Amino acid sequence: MPLSSRLRTPPLALRNVVHGGKRSLAAISGVAFSLTMVLLQLGFLEAVKITATNNFEQVDFDIVLVSPRYEQFYAPGFFPLDRLTQAREVAAVVGAAPMYATFNLWRCPAYPVSQSESNRDVEPSPGPIERWLWGARLPRPLQRRELFVIGIDLDKNPFHEPILGRIEAAKDRLHLEHRVMLNEQSHPDFGWQIRDQVRDWELGNQAVTLVGGFPMLRGFAADSTVICGDLNFLSLCRFPPGQVSFGFLKVRDGLVAAARDGLKARLPADVEPLTRAEILARETDHWVNQTSTGQLFAFGVLIAMAVATVVVYQVLSNDVREHLPEYATLKAMGYSPSRLGRVIVEQSLIYMVISYVLAVILAIVVYRATEELAGIPMRLTAQNLLITLFLAIVVGFLSGFLSLLKLRGAQPAELF
Repeated sequence: MPLSSRLRTPPLALRNVVHGGKRSLAAISGVAFSLTMVLLQLGFLEAVKITATNNFEQVDFDIVLVSPRYEQFYAPGFFPLDRLTQAREVAAVVGAAPMYATFNLWRCPAYPVSQSESNRDVEPSPGPIERWLWGARLPRPLQRRELFVIGIDLDKNPFHEPILGRIEAAKDRLHLEHRVMLNEQSHPDFGWQIRDQVRDWELGNQAVTLVGGFPMLRGFAADSTVICGDLNFLSLCRFPPGQVSFGFLKVRDGLVAAARDGLKARLPADVEPLTRAEILARETDHWVNQTSTGQLFAFGVLIAMAVATVVVYQVLSNDVREHLPEYATLKAMGYSPSRLGRVIVEQSLIYMVISYVLAVILAIVVYRATEELAGIPMRLTAQNLLITLFLAIVVGFLSGFLSLLKLRGAQPAELF
């Protein structure tokens, strides 16, 4: 058919969608919602991957020494500090920096800070819509919550910029007793946003002084992080003496594999050397494949696609049933079953394409709101967009194919 004729006469599938009116709008809305859920679940899964490796991405190292009992960054175990001295004896190793890590209790200030105990309960509480839209917080009393504490040798700072620069700027103060830095992206309950109003800070039930902040993404295992010098860490936290959580090693260019093999041969079995790629892969595998967090979001994608399939199938099957006489007429006019089937599949794909565009727009809004309110790094990646588009097309074909079963009953005799 000439192009001019096609432009004057829209395809039958498109006319069916337009003629469907409210039914088509309901289908597009339902599928768009399902695809938005798919993008949201994929976004959460991507956030798991990002936060899984984010802590290691902030550190400058080629090889890391960990305990054989190492599970993941927030449960690293410990090994003898002397192993770092032994590691420096390997020719390819040019630097070694220890890191201590554990959880401890943080004194979260009451909110609002200036509010007294006597009238705290009578203050009006923000509703759920206000909290969702503007991040309004509920009044709450003082409480103690766990956060993650990192201790480092301040003269062997292992971090990249910008954390490196923040620590160096506060280095002199961090050498003083009970001085700490708090993650600027901590959950609001930990007090960074109201730090100028708070005078009394505590870590591990001991008074501390806040000397600054640093930017680090929150993970699914910890709502906040504190960095301090190694001496302050050992004073504030219960930690086995003479032990360390991580040993970050710098190696001469091109000798990472040789250095790892040399470390394995020289060091005892109570420590394990891993390259940067190996530890990142292990961390990603743990959070994505071995925890319920990653599995839950992957399962959510399947559920959302199943809902989209059911919605489109119901709309198409109802459309075929209501227009059965018209399809029978087309058969009598010489339309082949394959041509009619193509109309159904095209109609299904039109639903999916329109719904996909709407879903992407909705996902952008939801991603920004989620990242702003929950502090989760939501990234709408090209890979996830392509995955969702592919799934949408597959669902469109599947829904159209299932609807063809209804079309088989369209016989010309039904018109009479």
